[in-house]
Amino acid sequence: MKINFLAKEAHYVEIEIVGEDHSLPNALRELILQDDDVEFAAYKMPHPQIANPVLIVRTKSKNALAIVKSAAKELSKQAKEMREEFESSHAHKKKAKQ
Repeated sequence: MKINFLAKEAHYVEIEIVGEDHSLPNALRELILQDDDVEFAAYKMPHPQIANPVLIVRTKSKNALAIVKSAAKELSKQAKEMREEFESSHAHKKKAKQ
């Protein structure tokens, strides 16, 4: 995955996420909005077939990029936990079949 910073200030970032669809920026936006310091978090996708999503975050006092990084880490943690649960459940069902 490649990202491009379209705007990068202390309390405001615009990050283009190359090659992604709505799934990743929407999940990040949901986690980012859980922080009380966030004034605005959204993403735009000018054209669904030829454009990349752009994540936009504005904060009151915290560093906007730090909040995005924290949300990305949390999303990665949740995805890992889900994968481990799936693998554990799948292995258990496979073992029961034998």
